[in-house]
Amino acid sequence: MALDADRLVARSLGRSWRQRPARMLSAIVAGIGGVLLTTAMLLVSMSVLDAVAGASISGVRDDVVAVEARAPGGMDADVVRRAEETAPGATSRALVISTRAGTGADAAADPVIVFGVDQNLGDLTDKGLSKEIADTRLGADEVFLSAGWAKDHGLAKGDALNVTSPTGVQKWKVGGLLSGDVANRGAVVIAPLPSVATAFERGTATDVLLVDSAGRDWSAVAASAERAVDGAADVKRPDELLSGYSKTFQTSLTILAMFAAIAVVTAAVVLFLSWRLALDDARATLARTRLLGVRSRHLMVGSAMVMVPVLLGTYVIGAGLGVWIGSMLGSFTRQITDLTQQAVTPGLPWEVPVVGSFVGALLMFGAAWYAGVRRFSKITAIEAVSGDRQAQMTPSGFRLPFVAGLASLVIGVALVLLAGPMVKSVSLLFLFLAAALLAVVLPAGVGMVLRRGEPGPLRLAVSRQLQLGWRRNAALSITFSIAIVSSIAMAGVASSIKDEVAGSVERWTRGELYVQAAEVGRNLQNEKFSRSLEEELRAVPGVDAVTSFTYDSVTIDGKKTQVWNWGEADHEKLTALEVAEGKQDFIPELGPDELVISSNFARTKGLEVGDTMELPLPSGHREVRVKSVLEDSASDGGMLVSGEALHQELTASQGVYEYYVGVADGADVEKVRADLEKTVADRYPGAVVIDRQEMRDAFAGITARLVSSFEAFAWVMFVLAVLVGGATLASGLVERQRALALTRLAGASRKAVSRQLVWESVVIAVSAWVIALPVGCLAIPGMLDAQAGTSGLLPATSVPVVLSVVSLPLVVICMLLALGVGNPRRANPPLRVLLAHE
Repeated sequence: MALDADRLVARSLGRSWRQRPARMLSAIVAGIGGVLLTTAMLLVSMSVLDAVAGASISGVRDDVVAVEARAPGGMDADVVRRAEETAPGATSRALVISTRAGTGADAAADPVIVFGVDQNLGDLTDKGLSKEIADTRLGADEVFLSAGWAKDHGLAKGDALNVTSPTGVQKWKVGGLLSGDVANRGAVVIAPLPSVATAFERGTATDVLLVDSAGRDWSAVAASAERAVDGAADVKRPDELLSGYSKTFQTSLTILAMFAAIAVVTAAVVLFLSWRLALDDARATLARTRLLGVRSRHLMVGSAMVMVPVLLGTYVIGAGLGVWIGSMLGSFTRQITDLTQQAVTPGLPWEVPVVGSFVGALLMFGAAWYAGVRRFSKITAIEAVSGDRQAQMTPSGFRLPFVAGLASLVIGVALVLLAGPMVKSVSLLFLFLAAALLAVVLPAGVGMVLRRGEPGPLRLAVSRQLQLGWRRNAALSITFSIAIVSSIAMAGVASSIKDEVAGSVERWTRGELYVQAAEVGRNLQNEKFSRSLEEELRAVPGVDAVTSFTYDSVTIDGKKTQVWNWGEADHEKLTALEVAEGKQDFIPELGPDELVISSNFARTKGLEVGDTMELPLPSGHREVRVKSVLEDSASDGGMLVSGEALHQELTASQGVYEYYVGVADGADVEKVRADLEKTVADRYPGAVVIDRQEMRDAFAGITARLVSSFEAFAWVMFVLAVLVGGATLASGLVERQRALALTRLAGASRKAVSRQLVWESVVIAVSAWVIALPVGCLAIPGMLDAQAGTSGLLPATSVPVVLSVVSLPLVVICMLLALGVGNPRRANPPLRVLLAHE
């Protein structure tokens, strides 16, 4: 009997949806859209995180202790010797370089990590890799490549490989191919340590020291190594090597995480509401089966027999489309990873996003299914027979969510206005909750207002539907509201950060020309010029002033922090730095135990002039004093400024990122630019020479492209809103056939019915905009505060006026497009057909 009851429910539900396919279309389209959005956003997020994690070295035995330098100059020979003396077993030294390698004239083809290793490496790797290394002894100009990467780039043993270095292009030969990725998804070049040290001017420095624990307790060996390095390095497991990459460029990762969370929550709400409406549309059919003895458990099992296959089908389509769209956003992922200055290689980690979207869809489906079936069990017999119900939002039902929404909004506004740094971001929770609650009740509230007084036929019909169909309207209103809030908030964050960064860049770009080792935003950590190039540039006719500028990353509190340095010569002609606190002209006066910090670094670390901090060096660590605070926001997480002596000690003279060039009065800037390009072209094929405006546009463009990418994601929600809106309206119009027909029977024309539907859609769209516009503007300070926890940036809030104005007509157009997809004519069959059916 139970099986028959289950089948009866399944047949009833299936027949109900076959007779009125718009019901199922709404759930299918919403399901695909929700899963698509969730999968795509998770894929982009995971691609970035997986890229920085994928750079870590694999193949090293688990019992090995890894010692990784904190300073960009590595560890000096004395520190390494002390660590080796504590080692109970074999040790191996390595250099880790981020640069580019190519096979043709363009030596800057692809990012790679170059490992300079000694002959002992094979003793500390797993058996397979150890044998491959032992079987081939590399010559001074020979390298190992991973077999997969070599195949993808058309390389075989004996082929030539061009590697970019500060001393020029290194022409090395492929001496052997290694199975497996080794590190960085196979984008690695393994070369003899002396060759790498010479090519990249690293002297006797060591970036990574591997220590064999030789059967002793790993923790004890690690503790001995940590004491020996005296703050110059981090001691960690081999699989954690290069883990500092994952903490670079945290602003973008934080914003990406916030937006991914918003997108996932929005998709979840749409999924829940759409599936809940699909069940609610079949309420009358399923409720009548209870008169035949069907119980709640039969309703649950029988409805699942129909709904689960539909769920799985929509999930497969949505997940497939999500992976496809996420993979098309690979340029965005590449841009974020480029800005880390590390040669990390993004992959396509589709497994976690696909599983995550499935879990999300399953939870939302389960919640909607359980809530829907539970509601059927409470339907009275007479209601089951008649199919009637009181579904409109009454004043009593309207009041509670309206008050809760207003209360959430008030709390959110209070936090925005009164809360301090790092607390203001909590306002986002209350603001988004307010937007969701008010989006549900405001259209119904408008309906109640329209019924007041002496409403005409159009007002009465519109007001009745706004209250009667509040559940279906909520799916549309919430989707549009969250889309508008996200778009305005993200655009505000983008414009605020862009304005702040532009002001910073303008202060330290006063030269006419800039000679760079690679394009802005695409240069890697070790793509630099030799310091000897400065005199050659001064000798170019028309050059009046030259100063060097370079920056590297030092590990402080487990995170990579930039260290900047301007040369003492001519800096006053080519920069106009603004000091917030301390001495103004600090560059020529900075000693080896003094630093200048940026305002955002001071904010995140709670430092001011006169305070001291520990600075890791290749020789150990040193306590340095803060001499000034520089007003600057161009660095993520803040930066340090060191004098030339300290910077060369810190970096072991690794080279120069770029040279600022001042052109003499009367000289032809374009001719000077061409001569500078000729000077560097042969040795540095990836080098560029740009003018002041190009320099400023490049930095502004990095921020603009990066943050605008997040903004673009917000508009994807409008596409989802149109899809969900079209399907929901189509389903709603089918459900309203009898009501619309009776309206026509009472004397309304087709035009009047169409006008009613348009007014309903416009009211919902405008209601969503009225809620979302202020909430989106209020969310900007909260989002800025959320990212300030990692970046230290607290720019002045900039409201996107154009987008705020355009969003209203845009959401109205989206709603009308959705109405067009719904096609009101389908809900207008001949009156005799409907009367005969009744």
